Amino acid sequence: MSGPSPEAYFGIRNDLADRLLKGSHQLAGVPSQDRGAVLRAALDAVPEAAALLRPYPVLFADGESSASRLAFSCLSAAATFPRARRDQIADLGALTAILFGVDDIADSIAGEWSEHGFEAFFAELPAILSGATDADPSDGPAGQILAAWTAWCARFHGYAGAPVHAPNLARQLESASGAMARERAWTAGRQAWPSYDDYLANGMLTILYHTWWSAALAICGPVPAGMAHWTSIEQATHLGASCLRLANDIRTFEREKVEGKPNSVSILQRAGMSAEAAVLRISAHIDELEAAFQTELGKLPAELTGIAVGHRNSVAFNGRWYMARDTHAYTVRELADDVDGHEG
Repeated sequence: MSGPSPEAYFGIRNDLADRLLKGSHQLAGVPSQDRGAVLRAALDAVPEAAALLRPYPVLFADGESSASRLAFSCLSAAATFPRARRDQIADLGALTAILFGVDDIADSIAGEWSEHGFEAFFAELPAILSGATDADPSDGPAGQILAAWTAWCARFHGYAGAPVHAPNLARQLESASGAMARERAWTAGRQAWPSYDDYLANGMLTILYHTWWSAALAICGPVPAGMAHWTSIEQATHLGASCLRLANDIRTFEREKVEGKPNSVSILQRAGMSAEAAVLRISAHIDELEAAFQTELGKLPAELTGIAVGHRNSVAFNGRWYMARDTHAYTVRELADDVDGHEG
């Protein structure tokens, strides 16, 4: 499987989404009174996250930390947990940036991968998490991503909740690997494209929301940690991930057409809908899923109130961001300008 260069890939525009969503604001998911504090918390966390990731330039969409995913990743973490410590926001932001890199491997954006190479890469992730192996950063893009993951895991294991939640994080990585393998088979034509429902059941895993939250429970969750915490939030996590998968699809369907990759918009188009009608139907489905998501969060026990708030914040911020712009072209300079705009 081959794909466009990263520069060409990330430069693909989605004019239809821009037209239909005209007027959307990138911070619409953050309460207006909180935006200045969230922006400042994100900017303050950038140096710590950058220090961890700087040796691994493949993680930056254009090879430059000043114009990369790093600003968005830290902003997403700060919007989710605005009262978290700086190191927690930095670690969650760095995790997001690393997961972007993992997705680049799955999509053959960071090099071309045989199925054997893809499987070997994903087998390394839980092995590194468990301490069974480490990575060679000189081994091309995959080596850099795995080395960044090694450094991140060392920080992760310093959290009190890590011993409890690390096994589930490994399971979520394995589930994501299987889902990404199915997606690659659809893209390569080895398997027929899925139905809309089957696509979404798989796509909610490839958005890596489950993976992120299995780590976030250890970093920002209740202490003492318990596996029952994951069981409690699992259904809400499915729903939140589905919302973000569909919102991401609306933003990226033109890019994914270039890859030949299934996307909810493209699947509905194959069934006879226009792209505009598909976007409107998917937007309505997101509204339904988000209502169910809020209902599930309302069922969580009091000890998970902070996690419920974080889930709400995450889906609100990320979902509305996708409606306004891409995640890959928000620079650290723009983040600093946004801070100045809110503090000035």
